[in-house]
Amino acid sequence: MTKPEGKESLRYFSVRLSDGGTLTEVELAHFDTLTNIYKPAIRRYEAEERFPGQSWHGPILIHEDAQATMLAYEHGSDSTIRFMEFAESDGALELRSAMGGYCDGDVAEMESPWFQLGRAADVDALLQDYRTFQLTELGTPTSRTPSIFYNTWNHQERLKYLQGKPYLSEMNLERMLAEVDAAHEMGIEVFVIDTGWYAKTGDWEVNLERFPDGLQEVRQRLEGYGMRLGLWFNPIVAAQTSKVFLDHPEWVMEDSEGQKNFCGPIWETEESWGMCVCSGWADHFAQTLVRLNRELGVSYFKWDAIHLYGCTAAHHDHGGPHNSIEERADRYAFESGRRLTHIVETVLESCPDAIVDFDFTERNRYFGLGFSSVGKMFLVNNGPYFGNFDIPPDHQRTPDTINVFFNPGSARPRVCRGGYKFDPFVPSILYLTHYLPDGPRLAQENSFASLVLGGNGIWGSLPELTSEDRAWWFENLEAYKKVRLGATRAYPRVIGEPGTSPEIHEKIDPDSGVGLVCFFTVTKGTFEHVTQALLAVEPTVTGADEWRVLPNGRLWLKVSLPEQGARVVFIGADR
Repeated sequence: MTKPEGKESLRYFSVRLSDGGTLTEVELAHFDTLTNIYKPAIRRYEAEERFPGQSWHGPILIHEDAQATMLAYEHGSDSTIRFMEFAESDGALELRSAMGGYCDGDVAEMESPWFQLGRAADVDALLQDYRTFQLTELGTPTSRTPSIFYNTWNHQERLKYLQGKPYLSEMNLERMLAEVDAAHEMGIEVFVIDTGWYAKTGDWEVNLERFPDGLQEVRQRLEGYGMRLGLWFNPIVAAQTSKVFLDHPEWVMEDSEGQKNFCGPIWETEESWGMCVCSGWADHFAQTLVRLNRELGVSYFKWDAIHLYGCTAAHHDHGGPHNSIEERADRYAFESGRRLTHIVETVLESCPDAIVDFDFTERNRYFGLGFSSVGKMFLVNNGPYFGNFDIPPDHQRTPDTINVFFNPGSARPRVCRGGYKFDPFVPSILYLTHYLPDGPRLAQENSFASLVLGGNGIWGSLPELTSEDRAWWFENLEAYKKVRLGATRAYPRVIGEPGTSPEIHEKIDPDSGVGLVCFFTVTKGTFEHVTQALLAVEPTVTGADEWRVLPNGRLWLKVSLPEQGARVVFIGADR
């Protein structure tokens, strides 16, 4: 394969569509530093706004004339980094490689990204069909199931920022068992131990100083409660004294000067090297996850800290000595996300119920349609950093929580709800978001009403909650579990934006009449909402101050909220 004049010339496919019509481009990877969250962007182009040679990033492009036709492709990158693009050429729409798709001189033996083609009556119908396709036809059922997830990381942050202790100071058997018990009391179903459970990165074996029984009692406690175990990983590092590094130093990433990629200490554990997923390391890591599933019953794998760029080595599978450093770097960036997807596919062959969750809480990551086809996406930590807002560097904060939205209340859920803008294209259940369980009750109501829209995550210090708080969460999560399948299937209807009064989210499956409506406000007030028409003849409604069925089959709901209030109205129940 060649690059005439230094440019890639690979055309994946072309589709000839009717002249004219409207093009709608759906970009998924606009990183908003105001909230520190990826967000989608939609742009429409009328026929008179287009010209020969024009290109679009996508990864979704819709042409609408008499009907709507959708084209989409597998990949992921920030909106400013374009590896593939759609373009108009000779009266047709084509998808072509723009950067990193191959190296000059590569033998033409390759596995291309996958592509998707859809057609419906109009754009609205097409997007609804595509969302259903994402939910029911891609990935594994477990990655699409609306379970309730818990992660220990926020408690570890509190130890560091609020108490001045190391992140890992309570990473031990006693604390984890207390967390498991508290999580069970609240109705949590997947329990994830974040960083620090391991002895060395790369080898990923349990730290026996912290867990003398190798996490077996934690496993047994979880299984007794009917809960699943999850663990944290950085898939691209290995400790300097790890067995895998000592056996395979050739898998280490190299920087632009040919030096090993030094990653420093990984969360208060040993210093590590970066490991290249475009090498034999990828298969080794996949088998490590399978081993942990066999040994510990781990069925949830959280992956963190994976950037697009990282390796320029000439002896891995992303270019050779005859290619420039820049070309090898771009080829790695193009291929790394797809190699990570292949790791998931390998794990799923042996562990079909596993869930792999990719952390996308920072920019320059493999964000797009690629990973959503096999796993979940961890979307938000604690929102933006103080440094995002031009705050003077000498400004003192006590405690310094690094992130702005670290405390309970209505503000943090408001920021985290920005992720639900993906729901019209890709189901929100794929974008894991954690909410704080802490009181006061107004804060808990905001967290709960946000969580049930699809983020489905909780983190905090569960044993420190009062028994009344844990009982409140259990009662409300049990109410959600009665409608969660219908709410997950439902196409979203949204009024307002986070921070406006009111902000209303309707997620009701019209066929079953099951789902929920969430109300939020900043200003105290009484708010009304009329739902879409429902097929259920006698719906049951809980949580509204007043409600009735209208003659056209729609529901009229009325709620009164205090300042900064939130409310969930449940409709029907899953069968």
